[in-house]
Amino acid sequence: MHTKRTRINRFSQFMRSFRVIRLLLWTLWVIYRERRRVVRAREQGNYEVQPNVDVLIEVLVAFRQTAIKLGVLMIKLGQFLSTRADLLPERALAVLTSLQDEVPAEPFEHVVSVLEQEYKKPIMELFTSIETDCTAAASLGQVHKAVLATTGDTVAVKVQRPNIDQLVRMDLNSLRFVIWVITKFFHSDFIDMWGFYREFRRTVIEETDFVTEATNAKRFQEMFKDNHAVYIPKVYEDYITRRVLILEWIDGIKLNDYAALDAAHMNRLEIANRTVSAYFYQFFEAGFFHADPHPGNIFVKKDSSPDNPIVTFLDFGMVGSITRGMKRSMRDIFLGFITRDAHAIVVALTQLGFIGAGANAVSIEKAIVLILEQYHGVTLGQMRNLEMGEVTRDIVNLLYGQPFQIPAQFAFTGRAIGTLVGVATGLAPDFNFIEVAIPYARNFLGMDTNSTRETIQELTTKLLENGKVLLSLPRSVESLITRIDAGQMEVKLANLPQMRGRRGRNGGSGGVPITIGGNGRTSLVLMFLASMGGGIYLSNIHLAGPGWFCLGLAGITALGALLRR
Repeated sequence: MHTKRTRINRFSQFMRSFRVIRLLLWTLWVIYRERRRVVRAREQGNYEVQPNVDVLIEVLVAFRQTAIKLGVLMIKLGQFLSTRADLLPERALAVLTSLQDEVPAEPFEHVVSVLEQEYKKPIMELFTSIETDCTAAASLGQVHKAVLATTGDTVAVKVQRPNIDQLVRMDLNSLRFVIWVITKFFHSDFIDMWGFYREFRRTVIEETDFVTEATNAKRFQEMFKDNHAVYIPKVYEDYITRRVLILEWIDGIKLNDYAALDAAHMNRLEIANRTVSAYFYQFFEAGFFHADPHPGNIFVKKDSSPDNPIVTFLDFGMVGSITRGMKRSMRDIFLGFITRDAHAIVVALTQLGFIGAGANAVSIEKAIVLILEQYHGVTLGQMRNLEMGEVTRDIVNLLYGQPFQIPAQFAFTGRAIGTLVGVATGLAPDFNFIEVAIPYARNFLGMDTNSTRETIQELTTKLLENGKVLLSLPRSVESLITRIDAGQMEVKLANLPQMRGRRGRNGGSGGVPITIGGNGRTSLVLMFLASMGGGIYLSNIHLAGPGWFCLGLAGITALGALLRR
């Protein structure tokens, strides 16, 4: 006989709402206050101002402790905040990452109650056996190992926590009220509080519907059906409900259980390679990815051979998608990077939702120029030698110090990549994360043979646009001849301010003064230098088509200069 579902009484609702509102008001206010101070200072050109990280950590530690007691949505909110490099600096983000491993389990009586309510049968008619201790506990549900009575299969039974719908509704209302208070009394053009609320609400609602998760799991099965290095567990169709999901049980070893992997003689470098490759396939090629790849959601199957480890993904409640429009904007960012066009990058970031209406685009553009100076000239091949952690820190600092806001999909992606870097490095310290990513990135950005024509057309258009500017504004020559790899050359034009070329990680630049005279010939020489510099640089980063186009343009320009003599 199934048990009657209980509800939260009025007094308990009031007390919970009071505690949640008090917790959120203080936490979100401190986050808002510190970021506002840093962003405003940097908009005025003061890059020395830093957030008070000690105060943020103190507030977030208190938030984490209370969130564990309140459970459900507060834990999920902490996990969501841990993905937001636009709201918190790096050290503060780390405080919230452990929430994933600190979630207490619900009593087994609750599991029995939900199963009997959903299937209208006594639990022993459903399962030959079911373990009373859960094997995994998350913010919205928990998993128990069982044996199906109908088939005898060993399965994983995922059950939602009690009163999940009521608690989610109450806490979302409290969060909405707190955001209303903050936005009512403190105007903000650099933190989209309502956008943050909408993204969080959508994510939570999707995760509380196990029918959606089952659909996601089946989509991943289809994606990896021909990949024998990746396994997705079977979904039991006849047992799918909104509150219960039954999947094939996987006997496996967690990715961070290094002792067990070594005891099984598993090839840890190959595990790292297959895990990261599977993720980049999802992101770059399928456009649909597992957005929560922490070690508890990725296993190595125990029955796989040591040199042929089979990686298994679990928990498909949190997923992300890359649309065609997003892909085009991301390619625009790449093209803006190689042409050093900070304005084009700002436009693409705005289209992707990173920059909201009313944000100080001039300040953002200046910050992007600093990043371009630091990393411009680093080829895809040279990227293999970069420290991923150092690059990540630079990006996080840029996001926090400028009026950026991270769309949910990219927040999940950033956290997923950060998690994968840590897992892969732990598995194999000599694993090269960027080297695995480069082939997928080439294809994604249209640098493979099938998409070269489109890339050449787009790049050529951008180069010609820069060429027009070069003829009327000599200062823009720096955009395309920032340092010719072979000559390490700096150009100085007579009667014009000195221009500096900088190459981020690969050394300094020398200076050779060049004096140019004559109006018509000056334009031709400028075009020749720009085309030659662009051609050499593009060839070095393996863009052969655009490189030859620029070199050909340089030849035609040189011929024109000779004919004018």
